[in-house]
Amino acid sequence: MITVTETIGEPLKSKIKGLGKAKTNALVQAGFKSVEDIQNITAVDGISPTLAEDVKKAVQGLETKTKRPALKKEKKKPVEIEKSVKMSFSATKERFLRVRKRQKNKKPSFRRHDSHKKKRVGTSWRFPGGIHNKQRSGIAAKGAMVQVGYGSPKGVRGLHPSGYEEVLVHNLNEIDTVDASIQAIRISSTVGLKKRLDIEEKAEGLGLKILNPMKRE
Repeated sequence: MITVTETIGEPLKSKIKGLGKAKTNALVQAGFKSVEDIQNITAVDGISPTLAEDVKKAVQGLETKTKRPALKKEKKKPVEIEKSVKMSFSATKERFLRVRKRQKNKKPSFRRHDSHKKKRVGTSWRFPGGIHNKQRSGIAAKGAMVQVGYGSPKGVRGLHPSGYEEVLVHNLNEIDTVDASIQAIRISSTVGLKKRLDIEEKAEGLGLKILNPMKRE
């Protein structure tokens, strides 16, 4: 039970104009000792009927706040992470993949000579010609040239960054010959939605890695 001193103390003083310490003591002396008593208030010596009505409404507002049940916080469910297919690579192949990754980070971008100057010249690499060509002469400021030393280890050359060998598939029959331990499929861009869903469903059943799965919300 909430007493009058707890209820009419500082919370009501700040809300009701004209209610001070003297009038609070008048309520206590008149026999109002709980919230239930104040709800039946009519008139008290030293307190006008208007002020008594304001006190009654304010106490009812405090009572509803105290009886409001606390909201339970819903626990967030842990996000389920799909388990990817484990690679069955040899230790040598895994080492070559790490070496290739370090080499790729340091490898320059090979651009065709004067591709940044002329719009008609593409950026794809072409060996520079001409006896006065400074890039062909090996001047570093003119751009790097493709040469021995930039290549990846032969054991992992041409593989996907994940370490799998890419296999382009167009239909369900091409999946049957794929080795899930060393190969991953890439669905062709010409495949429609219905056939793509069938291919993805069959690939998941066989434990194959899909390099370009369809995004789903």
